[in-house]
Amino acid sequence: MLDDIREWISDNLRYILLGLAIILLIIIAVFAVRLVTHIGTSSSNSSQNKTEQQTDAQTEKETTADDTEESLVRNQEDLLDLATSYWMAIGDQDYDTLETLCGKTFDESARATVAAMDTAVESYNDIMTYSKSGLTDGSYVVYVYMELKLTGIETEAPTLREMYMQPDSDGTLLVVQTSDYTSEITAYVQERQKDSDVQALIADVSETLTTRCEEDEDLAQYIESRSTTSDSDDDSDDDSPDDSSDAALGTMQVSASTGVNVRSEASADSEKLGSLVAGSQVEVLENLDGGWSRISYIDSTGSTVEGYVMTEYLSAVG
Repeated sequence: MLDDIREWISDNLRYILLGLAIILLIIIAVFAVRLVTHIGTSSSNSSQNKTEQQTDAQTEKETTADDTEESLVRNQEDLLDLATSYWMAIGDQDYDTLETLCGKTFDESARATVAAMDTAVESYNDIMTYSKSGLTDGSYVVYVYMELKLTGIETEAPTLREMYMQPDSDGTLLVVQTSDYTSEITAYVQERQKDSDVQALIADVSETLTTRCEEDEDLAQYIESRSTTSDSDDDSDDDSPDDSSDAALGTMQVSASTGVNVRSEASADSEKLGSLVAGSQVEVLENLDGGWSRISYIDSTGSTVEGYVMTEYLSAVG
């Protein structure tokens, strides 16, 4: 039996070897196909993952760019109520209410400031607020739009006032007087003045005022009179031998997109009295050597302030 098997294998050996070779080739082909498929899949997955990572990175970049500037919020209820109450109290010279809204005592100096505000304003109408978050939780930079009803003038004058509001220790939202700004608040407010939507708001109000002045000569004359200094030293202008120095005097506007600091003296090292946003109109009283100008302007409380700014940041109105 065993001899028969050996004889059969001997007679058919070449067929057996051929069959084994075929089987081996099939096995090799199967493994080769699987290997190629695996490599292709890995390459495809790697490419897809890379594309997804790039897309995610681009999306994050766009999201970050869009979120760098917080948009103005119009008429947030608590801010609108506080701003309205504040300006109504200013108009009525209601010091008790002002003390409550500002969380401070209005001494004789503060009362005199309010009392000296423009008596031509009969009322503050159509108040609206545009706000952004402040330095701390619950605080805000608020831009208050108002229509001023002026005595003897039919057309109302649009104006924009900047305010800062923050909660006290009890959480009550209060108005922070400009004189009480910390250096941090001042710097933060100046940063917000750079925002494109704030600049657009200022420009829009300025354009509206210009249009109304063109339509109402009485309003135009009033605005011009408010821009003219009442300093008695103006009488000496006729004695000036250099008429060219007067060419840049008069009503100018702040042209710096980032705003400009107002100093107590013609020096960057002197005390800072405040800051003016782009588009703010001032009265240039004197141009000094060294690139400084002495100006006069109306601050957020309605008071006339004199100070110094760099001349290069001023340009002619219009």
